[in-house]
Amino acid sequence: MKTLHRLLTLVLVLSLWGLLSSTLTVRPVNSQTVPAILLDGFTPQASVSERSREEQFRAAPDANSAREHLRRLTAEPHVAGTKEDYATAVYVRDQIRSYGIPAELKEYDVLLPYPRQPSIVEIVGRRRERLSVKEVIVPEDPTSSSPKIIPLFNGYSPSGDVTALLVYVNYGLPPDYEALKKLGVDVKGKIVLARYGNSFRGVKAKVAEENGAIGLIIYSDPADDGYMQGDVYPKGPWRPESSAQRGSVQYLFQYPGDPLTPGKPAIPGVARLKIEEATDLTRIPVQPISYGDARRLLEPMRGPVRPRGFQGGLPFAYHVGGTDDLRVHLKTEMDYQIRKIWNVVARIEGNGERDRWVIMGNHRDAWTFGAVDPNSGTTAMLEAARGFGQLLKNGWKPRRTIVLCSWDGEEYGLIGSTEWAEEYADELREKAVAYLNMDAAVSGANFGASSVPSLWKLIRGATRDIRDPKTGKSVYQQWQDRSRESLPEPELTDAQTGSDVNIAEARIGALGSGSDYTPFLQHLGISSLDMGFGGDYGVYHSAYDSFHWMTRFGDPTFAYHVAAAQLWGTVAMRLADADGLPFDYVDYGAQINEFFTESVKTAKRRNLSAAFDEKGMSDAIEEFSREAGRVEKSRQETVLEVGRKRVEANDRYRGAEVRLKRINDALLATERALTDVRGLRGRPWYRHQIYAPGFYTGYAAQPLPDFRQAIEDRSTANAKEALDRIVAAMKRATEVLRKTRD
Repeated sequence: MKTLHRLLTLVLVLSLWGLLSSTLTVRPVNSQTVPAILLDGFTPQASVSERSREEQFRAAPDANSAREHLRRLTAEPHVAGTKEDYATAVYVRDQIRSYGIPAELKEYDVLLPYPRQPSIVEIVGRRRERLSVKEVIVPEDPTSSSPKIIPLFNGYSPSGDVTALLVYVNYGLPPDYEALKKLGVDVKGKIVLARYGNSFRGVKAKVAEENGAIGLIIYSDPADDGYMQGDVYPKGPWRPESSAQRGSVQYLFQYPGDPLTPGKPAIPGVARLKIEEATDLTRIPVQPISYGDARRLLEPMRGPVRPRGFQGGLPFAYHVGGTDDLRVHLKTEMDYQIRKIWNVVARIEGNGERDRWVIMGNHRDAWTFGAVDPNSGTTAMLEAARGFGQLLKNGWKPRRTIVLCSWDGEEYGLIGSTEWAEEYADELREKAVAYLNMDAAVSGANFGASSVPSLWKLIRGATRDIRDPKTGKSVYQQWQDRSRESLPEPELTDAQTGSDVNIAEARIGALGSGSDYTPFLQHLGISSLDMGFGGDYGVYHSAYDSFHWMTRFGDPTFAYHVAAAQLWGTVAMRLADADGLPFDYVDYGAQINEFFTESVKTAKRRNLSAAFDEKGMSDAIEEFSREAGRVEKSRQETVLEVGRKRVEANDRYRGAEVRLKRINDALLATERALTDVRGLRGRPWYRHQIYAPGFYTGYAAQPLPDFRQAIEDRSTANAKEALDRIVAAMKRATEVLRKTRD
C-alpha cells in the first residue's frame, strides 16, 4: 500500500507540475485553473504531504478537552504575579510537556501594583453618599462569589486622596475637553468622570492629567456595552449595572513592558528607573466604577447640558457639572512592589532550518477569571499543542522551529512578552519568521483578523481550510458573507476595501497595540498577526468574564475553541514547513499607498501639503511595489522549480534551493527594514515607520504614525521629517528585496 501511495502521489505531483508550468503567471496560486490542493509556498509534492499532515493535526483538537482546560484555567482569579497566576503557569507548562513538547518557565521581576484596600468614591457636601465600588454576586455564576476577586482598580494608578468638584468629560479625549472649553467649563483642579470607549483607558488618564485634572473616574456606560446593546448578564451577555472594567492605565503609547526597565529586560543586573522617573505612568489617581454607581454621580450633576455626542444610555439628560452642587472624594491606596511573573516557553525544534522561529503567543494572566480574555486563547494554544504532539508521535518534524509562548503580565502592559522580546532582541531579529497572536480568542462566532499586509493571503488561505462550526461553511466564507452583508454596495474597489481581490471582501485590519504582538512588530520589526472569533461580549475585565458566561453565551459547545486551535496551528504549520515563505509584499506596497493617499488628502484640507515631498514618497512606494512584484514572481517560480527538480531527482535543484533561501531571508529582512533605530518622535521604543498605535488612539493603529501625527498637530517641519524617515525606510526595504536578484 505504501508503494501504491507513493506512486499515486508522484502521478499527482507530475500532473500538477504540468498544469502549473503551462499556466504560470505572477501569482499562479490565485489562478482559477490551479488546483485547490496547491499551497502557497509549497512545491506540488510538499503540498500533498502538508495537506495530509494538516488533516491529522486538525483532527486532534477536541471540544471536551478544551472545555476542561478552560474550567481549570478559570477556577480562580489569577492576576499577574499571584500564586494563583503561578499555578496556571505550571498547569500550562505541564500540559504542553504531556504532549511531548519541552516547556519551561521564564521569570521576570517587574513593577506591579495591587490595591492595598478597596478604593473610596463618595459624594460629599450637603449630602454624603459612599458608592459601593463593588460587583455583586450573581447566584447563577458560582465563581462570582469568590473572595479572591481583586477589588475594582486600575493598574498603575498611583495612590491618591483628593476631593474636588466633578466634571463629566464624555470619553475623555482631546475633542471632548475642547467641547467643554467652548462651554466655559474648566477641569483644572477638578476630578473628571469619563466613560470607557473610543480609546485606551491610559489615554484618558494622560489627557486628564494634561488638562489639569487631579483625579479620574472611569465607568462603562450602558450605551456602549450594557443594556442598550441587549440583555445583561446573567440573562444575556452584556454588562450588568454593578459590573465595572478593570484595566491598566499605563501609558502604553509611550512604551509597554515593565515601567522601570524601558527597552531592557527586567532581569538581575539591569539598572532600574525610580518610579517617579518612569514616563509611562500617570500621576493622578484613577478608579473604575460601574454604570450603576456612575448614575449616582451623573444624575445630580448641574451645569450646562451635555454637548453633542456626550449623551450616554442612562435615562436622563446628562449635564457636564463642574458646579458646587457636586463634590466627590476619591481615594486610592496602592501597594507598589517588584513582583515575579512567569512566562511559559515551549519549543518544537526545526529540522533543517532550526534557527528560523515561528512564534505563537497568548497571555495567561487575567484581572479576574478571564474566560474570554485571555484563556480562550490559552485553551486554543493547548489544543494546538496537543495536535502538534500527535504529529510528533507520528514522525513529523517541522522544517522550522515552532515556539509556543504563554505570556504573563499582559494586562498590566504587555509585560511578559515585552521583557522576553527585549531580552532576546538580537536573536529574534536574526531568527524570527513571524509572530502569531491570539488573545481573547473566542467570545462568539465571528472571525476577524489584523496583520501586516504581507500575511493577508496566508490568513485567507488558512481560513478557507477550516470549517465554521455554526454554518458548516469554511471560516473564510462565513467571514466574507458577514462582511458583504454589512456593505451598502455589492462590489468595491481595491482602494476602498484594502483587500487583495476586486470584490467586497472582509478587510484585515491594521495592528495598533493592546496585545502581545506589539514588541515583536513595532519594536523589532517581525511580521505579525492577531486573530480570533468575536461576539456579543459585555463582561470584559469584570468578575463575570467567567466559565459560566462562556458556557452560556460565548461558546457553549466549545466548537469555536476547536476552530481557533485548528486555524492557529494551520497558519503556524504553513510558515514552519513552506519551501518558500508565504509572504507577499505586493499587498504591503498597495496598503502603504492607500495610507499615504488618505494622509495627503487630510494634509491638503489643512493646507499642509506644500511642506513635504509627495512625489518622493510616491516614487518610493512605486519602486518598492515594483521590486515586491518581481520577488513574488521569483518566489513562485523558484518554488515550482525546486519541486520539479526534486521530482526529477535532478541534483541541479540545489541551486534553486540556494536561490529560494536567499528569497526567504529577504522576506524576513524586509519587515525589519521598515523600522528605524531612532524610533518615533518622542517615543523611541516604537521603531516601526508604518505601524504603531497613535498617541491618542490607544489600541487603534495610526498607520504612518509620525507623519499622521504631524498632520494632526499641523506641524509642517515634523511632517517633512516624518515623511523623509518613511521614505528612507521604504528605500531600505526595497534594497533588501533587490538583493534577491541573481
